Amino acid sequence: MAINIRKGQRVNLSSQSNRVSGVIVGLGWDSAAEGSATVDCDVSAILCDLGGKAKDVIYFGKMRSANDAVVYTGDSQTGEGSGDDERIYINFTKLPPDVGRIVISTNIYDAKAKRQHFGMVNNAFVRIVNWKTGEEMCRFNLTDNYSGMSGIIVAEISRTSAGWDFLPLGKAVPEASRLQSIVKLYQ
Repeated sequence: MAINIRKGQRVNLSSQSNRVSGVIVGLGWDSAAEGSATVDCDVSAILCDLGGKAKDVIYFGKMRSANDAVVYTGDSQTGEGSGDDERIYINFTKLPPDVGRIVISTNIYDAKAKRQHFGMVNNAFVRIVNWKTGEEMCRFNLTDNYSGMSGIIVAEISRTSAGWDFLPLGKAVPEASRLQSIVKLYQ
């Protein structure tokens, strides 16, 4: 049974099922831009070492980590339709032991040039799905006012002694037309 969670409400993914070996991180949104314009949100996974420093980034430009531990499945440029618009698969059993945290972020591609921001996005969410069972484990709806912001540090998935935890953050990043603006925060 899925749990709707709030910012800062930690969920132990390992307690959800005895055998969670991997998850799907799904991002969904609807464009609320006027006219025919669409908002292109991109999800990314920043793999951080045990000290919290970025060591790899998986996104539409680099779709796989070493040994396929983290895989980005494709780029939706419109957010049309229901359900997940973009997905990242994380195989916990393949992650190197020096990966201590995975930061999930989203940014609006080329937001500055297109004069777009998250105030032009409706119904944004991230959800965690047990990839073996297909069961939605938790969902975080991005309901804060993100007007004027072009990036969001959505959540962190952190290694613990009990497995992996999901922590929704919903932290706005004012200018993130390019993913590198978010990655710099972890260097």
